Amino acid sequence: MVEVADLLSTLQRSIHEVLRPSEELFEIDLLLENLRVYAKRVKGIPLSDEDYRLQPYKDFSGLVVTPRDRIYNSLLRRLKVILRFNITSYEKVTRDLLRGLVSDEVDRLTGREIRLMTLLYQRPTTPQREIAKEMKVSLPTIRKDIKSLEEKIDLRFANLIDWGRFKLRHYGLIFNTKGVDVSRHLANVLNKEMATYLSTVNFDTSLQRGFAAFRIPDQGKPVQLFLEQVEFLSEHFFEWHQLHQITKYHQSICFDYFDYDTSTWMIEGDISTLGLLNFVRENWAILPKPRGLSNTIARPFDKLDFYLTSFLVGDANASMKKIMERLKTVDIEAPRTTISTRKNRLYKERTMEPFFTFSTPQLPFFMTFAIRCEPHIAEQLTVAVAQMPQGFASITKIGCILHVYAPSRSLGTILNAISMTLEEDGVDEVWQMQEFKNMGAYGPAQLASKWNGSYWTWSEDEFAIPSLGLEY
Repeated sequence: MVEVADLLSTLQRSIHEVLRPSEELFEIDLLLENLRVYAKRVKGIPLSDEDYRLQPYKDFSGLVVTPRDRIYNSLLRRLKVILRFNITSYEKVTRDLLRGLVSDEVDRLTGREIRLMTLLYQRPTTPQREIAKEMKVSLPTIRKDIKSLEEKIDLRFANLIDWGRFKLRHYGLIFNTKGVDVSRHLANVLNKEMATYLSTVNFDTSLQRGFAAFRIPDQGKPVQLFLEQVEFLSEHFFEWHQLHQITKYHQSICFDYFDYDTSTWMIEGDISTLGLLNFVRENWAILPKPRGLSNTIARPFDKLDFYLTSFLVGDANASMKKIMERLKTVDIEAPRTTISTRKNRLYKERTMEPFFTFSTPQLPFFMTFAIRCEPHIAEQLTVAVAQMPQGFASITKIGCILHVYAPSRSLGTILNAISMTLEEDGVDEVWQMQEFKNMGAYGPAQLASKWNGSYWTWSEDEFAIPSLGLEY
């Protein structure tokens, strides 16, 4: 059993002996349960259905924060001190345990690291030697700082991909199911019988609202079968749903317009009073515009292009040696110069758009908003997302999907700012999914075998759902 989990159980019994049933008791039980789930994730212990159904604590979710050994060890030390001195005060226990997640010793960033992250955001493909020269430090120092950021905040380099270049349509499906049991059944169908073309699926904590995205061949028959399939699913699962094609997507991390004080991420103060849209409109000229891509028409490509892109989705800085080794695993061998040339072309044509991402306990909330609105408002909201420490946006023909990482101290500000969009002309509806669990999906590389050089060879069987009796 995980040592932290044992100590949490002991602490919970001690607090129950002191506190009568109260709101405080419920709050601390919720915090301890979230910490127990987090400890299981750090140690690689499979989670149960009950773990996944656990609602997040107001300042921390055990299902969201990236599991790290050093945070686990910090919690372990703090728990031992709390139990040693028999501390049962709700306020003190809560404060001490949460401090273990966001204290300076865990995730403190230096001024130089913040400046480095700003440069990486502005020019993610700039060679480290040039960055070192601009920052007036040595190359080994830059490499040390990047290594430090990888450890502190799980800094990773990735790529946005324009799947339209590869003759694939990107669809988004927003839905409200008929009940929790129905949602669990739907999750199985998505994970197993629709996994080939599923790219992501999210459920909120109630397991009744969700968002799913799919990559479908931009060819008449597959599109027709997919649309029929969605309508068939609606009969079994959906109380309400909307399907739309994603036309643009953006990734944004902003380091010029928020404050960071080594332990807290803050949101620009004017956002809370003006709201997202008015803040963007008043400051349009000076606000950074998010980096992103638009789905475009397909271009000629082969399996080398597709595999290379698929491998670089989540590992944009992979070495040439690593890339060549991965290509060999799918029986593709090419000279180093050919691979380098193809990679540079993919960036030049903007089939790939580089960015970096990170995770930290200081951003415990990852919220999804589905907003039905006019196209020009959707464009403005993607700029608004750039005012958050980290965010993603997908623009569709009927609005946009926003994914935002939020600091606990600014959660109310963000929720209020998003809700204020409902007061705008041209905004019809806002859905919030504050917490969700991610489901599995095939990686894009698993689709490559279905490309024959001219078109995608997906059969009708790909769209069958035998468990529901849907056959073609």
